[in-house]
Amino acid sequence: MENKSFKETLETIRNISNKLNEPSTSMEEAIVLYKQGTEMIKQAEEQLTKIEGEVKKVLENNQLEDFK
Repeated sequence: MENKSFKETLETIRNISNKLNEPSTSMEEAIVLYKQGTEMIKQAEEQLTKIEGEVKKVLENNQLEDFK
């Protein structure tokens, strides 16, 4: 899976959710979308955890540093 920004990941999740709510979505397609959605949510959670760690590091040090 390609590396997307947090914003792009949320947009993908939103699009998947919209497709799941469409009445024309078949059960088979819904299952595939659900699996994709859960993977994207996992990726978003990992990205958010990383972002939170970076913010804490900046706040604790009161200075900007390169993050690895």
